[in-house]
Amino acid sequence: MSAVRTLSTLGIRSVADRLRLTYKQTFLGRQAEIAAFRALLSPASPHALLVVEGPAGIGKTALLHRFAEEARAAGRTVLALDGTRAGAGEGDDVPAVPLDDAPVVLVDAADAIPGLEAWLCDRLLPRLPADARVVLAARRSPVTRWSADPGLSQAIRPLPLGPLTKPDAGSLLHRFGVAPHLRGEMIAFAGGNPSALTLAARTAGYSTVDGEGWAPTAELLDRVVEALAGPLPSATHRLALQAAAHSVVITEDMLRAVTGDEASAMFEWLRTRPFMHASPFGLVPNGAVRHTVEAQFAMRDPAGHRALHARLRDYLFARARVAAGDAVMPAMVMLGYLHRRFGATAFYDAILGMPGGTDAATGPATSGVYEDAADPAELPALQALSDEPELVAYWFDRQPSAFRVYRREEPIPLLDPARGGPFHPLEPRPRRGRLIGFSALLRLGAEDAAECERDPVLAAAWAYTHTAAPLAGGAELDVLRFLARPAAGAPAAERPAGERLADPEERRRVAAVQDLAVYRMLGRIVSADRPAWTFLATDEPVAWTGALRYFDMPSTGLTAVTGGRERQIFAHDWRAVSPAEWLAGNSTRPVEELPPPAESGLTVLTRAEFDAEVRTALRAWRRPERLAESALLQTGLVRDADDPVAALRATLASAVEALGRQTRTAKQHRVLATTFLSGAPTQEAAARRLGLPFSTYRRHLTLGLTTVCDRLWLGEDTP
Repeated sequence: MSAVRTLSTLGIRSVADRLRLTYKQTFLGRQAEIAAFRALLSPASPHALLVVEGPAGIGKTALLHRFAEEARAAGRTVLALDGTRAGAGEGDDVPAVPLDDAPVVLVDAADAIPGLEAWLCDRLLPRLPADARVVLAARRSPVTRWSADPGLSQAIRPLPLGPLTKPDAGSLLHRFGVAPHLRGEMIAFAGGNPSALTLAARTAGYSTVDGEGWAPTAELLDRVVEALAGPLPSATHRLALQAAAHSVVITEDMLRAVTGDEASAMFEWLRTRPFMHASPFGLVPNGAVRHTVEAQFAMRDPAGHRALHARLRDYLFARARVAAGDAVMPAMVMLGYLHRRFGATAFYDAILGMPGGTDAATGPATSGVYEDAADPAELPALQALSDEPELVAYWFDRQPSAFRVYRREEPIPLLDPARGGPFHPLEPRPRRGRLIGFSALLRLGAEDAAECERDPVLAAAWAYTHTAAPLAGGAELDVLRFLARPAAGAPAAERPAGERLADPEERRRVAAVQDLAVYRMLGRIVSADRPAWTFLATDEPVAWTGALRYFDMPSTGLTAVTGGRERQIFAHDWRAVSPAEWLAGNSTRPVEELPPPAESGLTVLTRAEFDAEVRTALRAWRRPERLAESALLQTGLVRDADDPVAALRATLASAVEALGRQTRTAKQHRVLATTFLSGAPTQEAAARRLGLPFSTYRRHLTLGLTTVCDRLWLGEDTP
């Protein structure tokens, strides 16, 4: 009896009343949508029709129940219709609409009503008084004809319904009794979709053991995919959806690599799904569908999942190799998303439906960070962001195109009615945002060696290449030299090394800047004119741990002090393993499973040290036991040879013999060959044997040694 009395005091006299109470108790957030409905109820509102549009499970029905409560509180009569019921679109089955009390008509699942627009125009609207209001909820807007009509469109207000924010999603799980340590995994899985969150909460077991984790079961994945994506017409349709879930965006060309001749039909089918949105670069599934379809596919068919990954990877790699200009970054994002396991996630949060930030007025929003070309007039601003202003100016003067700047606009809603779909971080901007950081990816060849001496980082990198594996045949190296970002209220030069920003939004922006720099570097690695070496210099190596492991960039063991900071230098030689092989090996494994970059173990010599070692080795050329002590054996000249001492002797002899093939160095060849290879006991004896005055002999000896050192330093006589 007490339970009955309790329900009675709450005004619960029927099951319908009890369901309304349940909706009210579990409703969370949606303040912007409630404000839009209250504005609709205002007599001054220019709109008569509100169209709530969103995919399955996003909370449209719950929102209509809240709208009904709002309307009744405002003294309006509410008429609720359900389009999924048989005959809902037939005029005879429509309940009588009251002509007084300013009625509000709420139509759920409106897109299920046959001939909805005709029903609205011919049956419903003529019965309504002027102050009536109509709300339609649908997976896709059913009033396309009205929207295209210049007059009628003024009476309609579209209201896209996006995912719950992370705080609201966490509150929903809290109401279901889910332990705090399990909520993050569920929110990531559900992508802010209330239905997926609810189904996930029922599998949590209400655990309070901190050490326990949560992962979706096969049964849960099947139920959520069925609820959110609906029945799939064929295996090909399922494969098309799986390809969309596996890629950051999906295009018809990408589908052709997966579904062959059916690509056009599959793309059209995807385009009409309520859970897909259009971006400037292709179709994007919402977060809940993406995460659940991907997880279901990987669990149900691991071999098929790997095969799909390989097809998409090969297609996108071929596309990325020829990308140029403004097409580079979109190509890198599409290829890089397949390899997102190394931690570059901030950039994708904005695209995939579960962002890390929220705008109070409009709901989920992006960080607003994007890449742009550097304007020469901005050089002083770039210098102010860096603790190496002089070197920034030095390299900007020599390679301005190597500099990319990062700008930030105010957060833009993911679901913006004015844009007709989700915001995409790569979309061109009509105006420039605020400058917040920059990077410089320098490209250097043998002719740039002298310029590198001015920069301690570049000098060390240059020395390392010639010690480890010299450049040859016009090869070049890349150096991600600068990566500057705002200093969180302090000048760049005063920012503590390894500082961890307290503001989560600031951390997201910093992560987005790093992600964009990584994808610019990736673009050079996979391009047709890829570098022989890629170097990265940083005073915050911990922040780069995932990327360094993913790119297999071990420490060179070298550091350089610039701007008052010690910068560690990391490197990868792309001639050892091609980018295609590297991508194939790394793109399917989480970064935690990748082996840490192996230290090179090389002896790194400066140019002066290298030249001195070459001279010492030439003097020991006829004495292998002394040559076995040479530091050159631990450099890239001969380190991998089966017999390093024999290989070093051959390399030195080849460099000397090469002088004899040119007329201008023929005399240098004779002097070096007689002095070092023929075994003259002293330089005086060598001069007498050659019949040269000692001063002339010394001049040719000095020139010859300089030429040999140059050839070996540039890798022109490596075996």
